[in-house]
Amino acid sequence: MTQLVELQAALPKFAEAGIKIYAISYDELGALEDFAEHHDITYPLLADQGSQVIREFGILNHHVTEEQVPYHGIPFPGTYLVDEDGVVTAKAFHRSVAQRESAEGLIDAALGEILLRSEDPATTMSDQSGIELSMTYHGGGGVIRGGTMRRLVVRFDLPEGLHVYDEPVPTGMVATSFTLVGPDGLRSLPVEKPPTQPFELPGVGQLQVWSGRVDFEIPVWATDEIASLVRSDSPDRVTIELDVAYQACDDEVCRLPRTERLELDVPVDSYVGPALRGGGMAGATATSMDTSKWLGEMVTRGLDAAPDRDAALDYLARAAEGVAAGPLSDEGDQATPTA
Repeated sequence: MTQLVELQAALPKFAEAGIKIYAISYDELGALEDFAEHHDITYPLLADQGSQVIREFGILNHHVTEEQVPYHGIPFPGTYLVDEDGVVTAKAFHRSVAQRESAEGLIDAALGEILLRSEDPATTMSDQSGIELSMTYHGGGGVIRGGTMRRLVVRFDLPEGLHVYDEPVPTGMVATSFTLVGPDGLRSLPVEKPPTQPFELPGVGQLQVWSGRVDFEIPVWATDEIASLVRSDSPDRVTIELDVAYQACDDEVCRLPRTERLELDVPVDSYVGPALRGGGMAGATATSMDTSKWLGEMVTRGLDAAPDRDAALDYLARAAEGVAAGPLSDEGDQATPTA
């Protein structure tokens, strides 16, 4: 739900980039119509009841077994970028089903460049060599939400004649590296580096360097420690801390290695979560649609399709016990589907 709402909010950005959005899910057609009406979704939502298209694309979530009603049939969530000729030019999938790419990340991938925006929180500093170093929290209007992938964009503006190094470097020299220090609950994937240029260092050989303006991307996402779906004690803001190590050199002299800590204050917002009888999820802003109605429809459809109805009913009973026990209990953890 959260990603669909964020995609709608970013629709003008997609239009500006010449990109059209289509979302497809295994949900009921009526549920998608209801969701679109309640959240003012104007791009097409396509219902793949029975998960036929999901299976043809090879993205059916095989960790969810057939008795796990109504979850069986969900895909591994991701996004395909398709050109005007119907050719897939890029795709964005992540290992966890809870991680979704931000709208801005999709636009950047489609255009092949990073479009930093004024609403993105940013911090900038300069060192004694005249190098300007900045960090930008890119995506989602500069707001942290659990599960949605954002990007830390670290930009070097190097004065003419200076360069910094990529791995590997000789003993005694320092390659450019990034260490996410905090906050607890912010996770990252390996840094995405731009292309390097070869540089011949006398007596050492050829090294790989960057010069001029250089952007590094670090995909990040917040876990339950920061943005919880089930707890109500998520912070309003967190401070992102990143250590950047580098060594600047020109054609003759190397400066001393430096490690700079960049800090950035970023707001935290809630998920968009289901509205369920007996209350929603504490860490989410409940959708205004009646999700209980459509959950019942999906359970009925799942039971009709289940090859072992008794096993499906047993799973539903255990899941209901887990919900009754509470989302943070041991019983609740055990009843959670392995999606």
